Amino acid sequence: MLTGMELMSCPNQAVPAEVMHHIVHVESGYNPFAIGVVGGQLVRQPQSLDEAIATAQMLETKGYNYSLGVSQVNRSNLTKYGLDTYAKAFNPCLNLSAGSRILNECYYSSGGDWGKAFSCYYSGDFVTGFRQGYVQKVFASMSQNAQADSSAAPIPLKVGSPTAARPVSRADIVSGTHASIAQQDTAAYRISLRSTNLLDAVVAPLVGATVAAATGTPDAKVAAPEAPATSPASTAQTSAPSSDIFVPKVGYVGDAPKSTPNGNEPPAAQAAAQNASSKPAGDPTDLRQKGSDDAFVF
Repeated sequence: MLTGMELMSCPNQAVPAEVMHHIVHVESGYNPFAIGVVGGQLVRQPQSLDEAIATAQMLETKGYNYSLGVSQVNRSNLTKYGLDTYAKAFNPCLNLSAGSRILNECYYSSGGDWGKAFSCYYSGDFVTGFRQGYVQKVFASMSQNAQADSSAAPIPLKVGSPTAARPVSRADIVSGTHASIAQQDTAAYRISLRSTNLLDAVVAPLVGATVAAATGTPDAKVAAPEAPATSPASTAQTSAPSSDIFVPKVGYVGDAPKSTPNGNEPPAAQAAAQNASSKPAGDPTDLRQKGSDDAFVF
């Protein structure tokens, strides 16, 4: 016996392969050696090519009307559709191609009515197939196949809260890192993240306790005393910048270097500093006080 997928892969089909799938299901049950006798019935169906050829020759000799192969092509159509030997008639793909051509002609002669086309394929007219239930069998096969396709059950989710995807920020979009984030958002990547976080949560306290026991140093989280509340005065002293820290000053082009007198400068430098501080300051952005347009220097 053949499978539906094997027959649907056959080339040179004149009608949709899905339609011929149901024709074959009703006509032969996918038996490539099937033989149907009009007005009679074989004791059993052939099981091999040699047995099928011998039976067909016997029926021809005795004058029986018969049909051969997966599509049950009638003896009167064998030579017309290229099945000029019994070996070709029992070849699944050649037989299917011939049957599809017959059904194609019936479909167009019926004006595009599949019911009439099936009746024509069965009996050569548009009525007998309905009366003897052949058309109903083909449509029933189609209906059963549609029900089988729709009966699939969905796959359930695992118990647990779903992992929310990390939102893509504007910075990710500008820097182009959102592509790598999307690529890393896979099941294996999420599992590795959860495994890493769990390992850190379990191992970190153990490592800290082991190091503290070996070195005699108490754990900072346990031994560190609580810091006393600071007074406003100490806060102000702490927040004041240290004199050892360099704080850059931004000036303007053309300004004289400024320094803070500390009493250790030479007398000439102290006098120059006093003259500079007593001189009224001008607006450095006022172009009327300059004789030239200075370029901005970084």
